[in-house]
Amino acid sequence: MATVFLILSLILAIAATVLAFIFIVPAKSACRRNKFGAFIHDLLTFKFLVLEKVLQALYIFATAYIIFQGFFMLFMVDSYGWGSYKYTYWYGGWGLLTMILGPIVIRLIYEGIMMAILLVKNVIEINKNVKKIGGIEDVSAAPSFNPTPMMHNPAPNPAMHNPAPQAAPSFCATCGTPKQDGQPCPRCGRI
Repeated sequence: MATVFLILSLILAIAATVLAFIFIVPAKSACRRNKFGAFIHDLLTFKFLVLEKVLQALYIFATAYIIFQGFFMLFMVDSYGWGSYKYTYWYGGWGLLTMILGPIVIRLIYEGIMMAILLVKNVIEINKNVKKIGGIEDVSAAPSFNPTPMMHNPAPNPAMHNPAPQAAPSFCATCGTPKQDGQPCPRCGRI
């Protein structure tokens, strides 16, 4: 019976994937979406990152847990030994150490993970800015090769061989926003 449910789950997952790629993922169907449909589209096409909020909640949980664990260790006492040879051990020193160093270690781990997420978010933002200018499709993707057939032109056009030089667009080195050469960035104000 369990095998039947596994096979049924597999078939339904394949059907859901095909339907998602037909009705939700394509950008062509954007005009027919309501707010919930737009949210699902953005979720499936990674327009925003859910991982950032999940990590933030885990960071708060882990920090609170380690502080409470260290606090309760201040009141922990164990006894070892048999008969009249009993030793007591107080965990208060470990508790203080846990309450002080624990949140620092958790914060360093969280910041390391968040730096990687911020790098991904910056690449996404740069992609959006480049698309606004009309440049390449995806900065992080491999360039696509789309060969065009060569056409024989009996009368060569001199303008075709000596095109007029065009000024390359300038981008802010900090945030990637398009800007004028020598002018401060309209977004972050840096030159």
